Amino acid sequence: MDPQTTWEQLLCAYAEGDWDVIEERATDLIAWLDHGGFPPKIVNRIGLDPDWDLALARAGCQFALESVRGTWIPSDASAVARRKP
Repeated sequence: MDPQTTWEQLLCAYAEGDWDVIEERATDLIAWLDHGGFPPKIVNRIGLDPDWDLALARAGCQFALESVRGTWIPSDASAVARRKP
């Protein structure tokens, strides 16, 4: 697996709203990372530890999956939802 290509495909799918591809790529990338695979380059900054890319890739994949599954609620939206009777 090429995690960089998978990450780029995930971003493109998210921009296009292709929920099936988003779920596939995010799931594949998380599985890759869970099995000790190296992360894609997320932040192109000299001197950043690779753990930053790992953390950002995991967070991005998790956000994408939560968006697809409808479990993510923006913090301001949750406050509004709690105020409604």
